[in-house]
Amino acid sequence: MAEEEGHYESNFQVIDDSTLLAAIKAREAACAPFLKPMGGDPLKALALALQDPPYETKNPEVKAAAAELVCRALQLVKEAEIDAAVASLPLEACDVLMKYVYRALSLPKKEQPHYTMLLKWHPAVLRRAGPGSIVRTFAEVGRPL
Repeated sequence: MAEEEGHYESNFQVIDDSTLLAAIKAREAACAPFLKPMGGDPLKALALALQDPPYETKNPEVKAAAAELVCRALQLVKEAEIDAAVASLPLEACDVLMKYVYRALSLPKKEQPHYTMLLKWHPAVLRRAGPGSIVRTFAEVGRPL
């Protein structure tokens, strides 16, 4: 950042919601081949879905679109493979996943199957990333999902 005679430059990028939605749609298209129930690769889909979370917006539509993509990938992972899936993620991605788990758990309609599935992912992420992941999820107020 430079200040010269009343001139101020900021490195802060303003990204509009339509750009973020377009990026999520592009990620969704990239994940599509991996999201097939038979013959897909949900671990690759999960890794792709966790990239570039929409921290730059407060628009619930954008955040919901990103969370839905992550949830679709999570639902395709067999329960017996959840721990291995979480172990394959870098710790930073585990923190992002924890944020998405809490984001999706906060949605209404708790009777939906994704809610039960999320309750299976939470302890797996907690085992891998530790309780600090929960703290970082709530403490990073500037980076909510």
